[in-house]
Order: sequence, then C-alpha cells, then structure tokens
Amino acid sequence: MAAPIRVLVVDDSALTRETLRRTLELDPRIKVVGEAKTGEESIELVHALSPDLVTMDLQMPGMGGLKAIEVIMRDRPTPIVVISERSSTGVVDYNYEAISRGALELVPKSSVFGQGPDDVRRFADRIRRLGEEGLSADAPARLGSTPSIPVSKETPLLLGVGASTGGPRALSKFFTELPLDFPLPIVVVQHMAEDFFESFVRFLGDSTRRRVIAGTADMPLVAGTICVAPPRQELFVRENLTVKLLHPPPGQLISPSVDSLFFSMATALKGRGVGVLLTGMGDDGAQGLLRMRRMGARTAVQDRQSCIVWGMPRAALEVGATDVAMSVEKLAAWASEVCRGATATLPPPPVAHRKRRVLVVDDDHAALDLTRQQLERAGYDAHVLDNPMMVAATLRRTPADLILLESELVSLSGQVVVEALRRNGLGHIPLVLHSKLEGEKLKTRAAECGVLAFVHKGDPATIELITGLIGGPARS
Repeated sequence: MAAPIRVLVVDDSALTRETLRRTLELDPRIKVVGEAKTGEESIELVHALSPDLVTMDLQMPGMGGLKAIEVIMRDRPTPIVVISERSSTGVVDYNYEAISRGALELVPKSSVFGQGPDDVRRFADRIRRLGEEGLSADAPARLGSTPSIPVSKETPLLLGVGASTGGPRALSKFFTELPLDFPLPIVVVQHMAEDFFESFVRFLGDSTRRRVIAGTADMPLVAGTICVAPPRQELFVRENLTVKLLHPPPGQLISPSVDSLFFSMATALKGRGVGVLLTGMGDDGAQGLLRMRRMGARTAVQDRQSCIVWGMPRAALEVGATDVAMSVEKLAAWASEVCRGATATLPPPPVAHRKRRVLVVDDDHAALDLTRQQLERAGYDAHVLDNPMMVAATLRRTPADLILLESELVSLSGQVVVEALRRNGLGHIPLVLHSKLEGEKLKTRAAECGVLAFVHKGDPATIELITGLIGGPARS
C-alpha cells in the first residue's frame, strides 16, 4: 500500500484544526502530520516535517496566512490549499492575494463545515487526490496516438485555454508571455469555486495588464479581450464567435468544463481553433482537445516539468489529443507562431502619434485645473471629470490610457470608484491614486483600494510615474 498523503493543517482555531484533522483522516490514505496556529509556526513545520500538502487559513494572529504562503512558496515550495470563505475587507481581498502569492487552490469553508457526510468525503478525497497528483508528477505518460490528420491551413480564429489546479499562476505567466498585440480572441475555462471567481478575474487582469471579463450570453469574442467562463455555466462558442451559455447537466461535478469549450470549438470552427491545456487535476479537456485535433486544429499542453499538477495535460497526451508539450513560456511562443498572420476581429489600431490620454477624476475644481495644466505641459491629452459616478460611462465614450484618481472624494470613496471600474470590465486600465493624503496614510488608502501606484498631489514625480506606466506622451 502506498504511503499516506502527509498534510499540515494551519488555523488559529483549535476547533477548526480538530475538525479538519478528523475530516481528512476519514480517508485512511491521508495522515495529518502536524498542526500550526500561526503563519510563523507553519513555516517552521513545513521545514521540519516536509508535508506533501498544507491547508492554510488566511486570517491569523502575527504573520498571517498570506505572508506565510509567500515565504513557503519562496523558500520551500509546497502545495498549499487555502480553506476560507470569500473574504474581502475594506483593506485587502484575501482571496486575490492568496492566488497572487501562489496558493494551489481555494476551497470554501462551506464545503467542509456543516455539510453532509457525502460532501465531507468528497472534500477529503479532493485533498488526497491533490496530494497524490503532486507526488506522481514524475510518472511518465502513456502516449496515445490519433489518426494522422493534416493540420488545417486556414487562419486560426480563436484561442481556447483550459486549466484547473495551479491554473491561475500558469495562466498569468502564459498571457504575460503572449505579445500584447496577439491577434485572436481568447476564451479561458478555469475550474474555480464561485466564491472566488471575481478575485480570480481581477488577479488575471491585473497581473497580465489585459482586459479580462466574465463571459455573458451572446457576447462577441474580440481580440484584445480574455473571456473567462463564469461559474456553474457551460460556455460554448458559436460559428460567428459569440458566446453561448447553458446550465450544466444534472450531476455534472465540474462546471464550467474545459471539454464543453473545446468540443464547441471543434464543431463551430473546425480546424480554425487553437487549444491549449494547462496544469490541473483530473482529465477534463482531454477528449475535447482530441476532437479539436481530429478536426485539424492546432493543440498543445503544458509539460510535466512546469506543471504544478500534471493530470489534465497527461490525460490529453495519453488519448493522443496532441504531441506538443512545452513549458508555459514556450507555449506562449508556440501560440504566437501558429497564429502569425491571423486577422481576427481586432480593436481599431491607435491613431499614429495620438497623445496618450489621461482621465483625471477629482471633485476639487481648482485641483482639477492644476493637474490638467501639469499633464498638458508634459504633452499628455488630459480629460477631467468632477463627477466620480460617471467614470465608467466616460471611459466607454472616450477611452483613456491611464486614470488619475483622487482617493478623498466628497461624494464617493476612491475604493467604490475602483470597484465600479472592475465590475464594468475596466480594471485593466492603469490607475494611479493622486491624493491630498501623504506618507503612510496614502499608502494605507492605496492598499484599501487595491491600487499599486499612488502619489501625493504636487509631487514632481507624478509625470515620471505616469510615463513609467504608459510611456511618453506621444503614441507612435
């Protein structure tokens, strides 16, 4: 019999730790080898015990779970499953931060506590399988074969990408490596609990500096936008590159599924699709990718060396869905090459030498005028807005390259404005807090808003900061 999966449980609540221990050890193939009640203790025990997997609470005294994840993934990389409810305070979206620091997966506490025996068994089984996938990462694939079918010579129309466990970081790296002028629309299916979906979409947009939005019914797919399949709905692609959403069949455990996307691409686009399957547990996507290949589409998977969990890519190789397996960086280069020359629906090209446009949002009219003059002297096209409730509508009429936002607005908090931008699919636009606050107060306000760039009003470094984010005033 194989050795049990060794798990370290981290939570500041003794009752929670005990419940998790009992739940996990319902499966004889799991052994809880240690418990920690702080982030500092978890780091020490990871080094001392070398567990196969860590379950991590986020809000604990002292260092806390976020910093512990960061340190563990830097010094002793270990699969970490965050067990949390959707957690967003006025200061930090904890789930967003857990994803960005390298958590393997987020599991809602509601799937562990207060559930029936079947749900509890499923949770324990999932933790065991996650641990086993990590231990079997070096197992060779039994390479399958598919009848020799020529790859379509027609220009690709759409890139579809599927991922599961470990997917957020892999997707971020993949899209960061793709050129910003990548010519195809992109659709992503990422297995993600509904409670954490918004945090994931925001993370993907922020980390890749691309427009990332949840798919909606009949939405057109266009280049320059990453469409993500929404929770508990199956996303299909039509021939005219629009989205079709359906509720999953009764009893389907995973939704959205990668197979739904890939099968629809094979049916609607024939050989004019490109399919990529990244890290993930299980075999979702393998059969859909095989159908795409049989239709002449270009297909590829992430290789086992770069996968956190090699289950889905391995399954695709074993059924003969592809013979291309590469690291995420090389997959991005491969996708760029096979899509070279594609002319799918692209946003209109920028006008030559158009000035870069900055939208300044402030309800202090004197400050608005001074900022506008400062930007125009530096060569930027400055638009000013004194009504923060109109930011999204203004940006739809007149797109901007950057937003300069006063955080201390009288009518509406800066944090509410930032959240409204993200809800409206505008979170990809670089945003700088340009505040009358200074020092630690400004830094704290930026953290509350989830904004990385901030500057005190009147600081001569303002123009330098803007230039660093979007380049010089003229767009060539």
